[in-house]
Amino acid sequence: MIIPPEEKCAGGIALGDHGTIALVKSRASGTWLFPKGRIEPGETDEEAARREIAEETGLTDLEYIDDLGVFHRPYDQYDGVIRPGKEIRMFLFAAASKSELAPTKEIDDAQWTSLSRIMNVLGVGERPERFAADRAWFTTVFERVRHAIQRD
Repeated sequence: MIIPPEEKCAGGIALGDHGTIALVKSRASGTWLFPKGRIEPGETDEEAARREIAEETGLTDLEYIDDLGVFHRPYDQYDGVIRPGKEIRMFLFAAASKSELAPTKEIDDAQWTSLSRIMNVLGVGERPERFAADRAWFTTVFERVRHAIQRD
């Protein structure tokens, strides 16, 4: 069995009005996640995060707030297919006031979700165990995100 190399990805938590956070619903898994994706050759992690957020949510006017670090989503095997693990660097941004979400590409839907509901929605969908690392990582940055929301 050949295991593919770990993918390098970047994405972010985009804060909206009234303490909301942008989530996207993946067409591939039907799961609600923070926008993120592969880093393209020549891109910095932050550039990739901004591009992925724009591609998946339509948000382009983002204020940088913080680097939220890296987490790893482990390798996954399902129906005989091995999916590579991912090293994901995440950033925290604030969207412009009254920004609307416009999902594109591989995204079925996007929504603004309150901080208090994130853990009820994040990683929920087909095979939620695959996204346990996303949920675990978010618990480690929850207070930083909450503080950023309260700064306004």
